[in-house]
Amino acid sequence: MKQNKQNKWIWITLAILAVVVIAAAAVFLLKKPKTETPDTDSVPSAEPTAEPIPEETPEPLAEYELSEEKLNELHQELVEDQAINGDVKAILHFNTGLVHDPVLQTTTEDYYLYRDWRTHLDLSYGSIVLDSRNDLSKDEQNTIIYGHYIYEYRNPDRTLVFTPLSTMVDQSVYEKNRYVSLILNDEVRYYEVTNVFEAPLEEIDGIQYTMYGLEYNLLEYDPDYMSLYRENINRYEYFDSGIEIEDDDRLLTLQTCIENQHESREIVLCRELERKPLSGKEEE
Repeated sequence: MKQNKQNKWIWITLAILAVVVIAAAAVFLLKKPKTETPDTDSVPSAEPTAEPIPEETPEPLAEYELSEEKLNELHQELVEDQAINGDVKAILHFNTGLVHDPVLQTTTEDYYLYRDWRTHLDLSYGSIVLDSRNDLSKDEQNTIIYGHYIYEYRNPDRTLVFTPLSTMVDQSVYEKNRYVSLILNDEVRYYEVTNVFEAPLEEIDGIQYTMYGLEYNLLEYDPDYMSLYRENINRYEYFDSGIEIEDDDRLLTLQTCIENQHESREIVLCRELERKPLSGKEEE
């Protein structure tokens, strides 16, 4: 009996000790400082993420400008035409396609005015010709280009050489065909048509000359004469475009004949808007 009581007290004591140990462990765990979980967002990565570089948006083309694709096409055409005939100096291109032809130049205008530029064979309506005095490598004020007008019975579709210019006497046609480009070997020159007018000719000793004060075929114009020229253009123009050439404008003058008016010429006068190097030509 005595032995049983001793065993009982031993178990009670062990139980108490166990409770004390558990309580002490609990207190220790409660008082132990918590380990903070690192904020993963605040830890910089070993390699910072590079911000994407935005793609450059190409500048929109001006109303008169041709696309790079079109310019490359026209320049390739020029190269191919020059391989056929080295006298090809440029491509004259209305941005609507109203006129689109190579421009030839030699020592006299008459040669290509009555010849096929590809074959050099006689051709009554000929080719489009740059004034023999012009030098496209120089900064001349006026670039003059000539082309025949062909009567309808010989050219029913009205497309040969400068025949389409006859439609420009109508202001509604002019509005749709205001912009002209001249493609050279290394650059494009952009023009805007400012005036379409009739230029009466004066006959002296059987030879026709441009009328004084309306001389569209001068390479340079001094301010006094330019003032007189503007005045006469306004007098003989088919309509008022609302645009007037200035003293220092670079000009492109397109001349053709007028049906049944042998003593006059139709002039399509343009002012230069901009010159731009062709793609890939900037470094040359």
